[in-house]
Amino acid sequence: MFIALNLALRFLLELVLLASLGNWGYHLGEGTLSKIVLAAGLPLATAIIWGLIISPKTRVALPIASVVLIEFLLVGTAAYGLIRLGFLVFAVVYATVHIANRLLLLLMGGKEEDLLKPFNRS
Repeated sequence: MFIALNLALRFLLELVLLASLGNWGYHLGEGTLSKIVLAAGLPLATAIIWGLIISPKTRVALPIASVVLIEFLLVGTAAYGLIRLGFLVFAVVYATVHIANRLLLLLMGGKEEDLLKPFNRS
């Protein structure tokens, strides 16, 4: 039950990550076209990286340390964007919860039926 709740929280944190980058991208752009491109492009690029490297069904076999480093870089980028938008407290809470969630998944290990197999890479 705890693992299922942690995975559900993880999914919500991933959505916050994409929304944060999209919002930051929109405010980062100068003109209408650049706002649209950045608002769509930053979350899209992040989703591609997430799908290729971090996703449970990834086909790229990287060491877990590399995967966690890339994930934390993406979370840090989203937190930086939130800070630039004036959401300092939300950025700190979001990054803290996201990192704690990932560390809990790593520490809990789990069985294949717990959907944690991709988090136990060799």
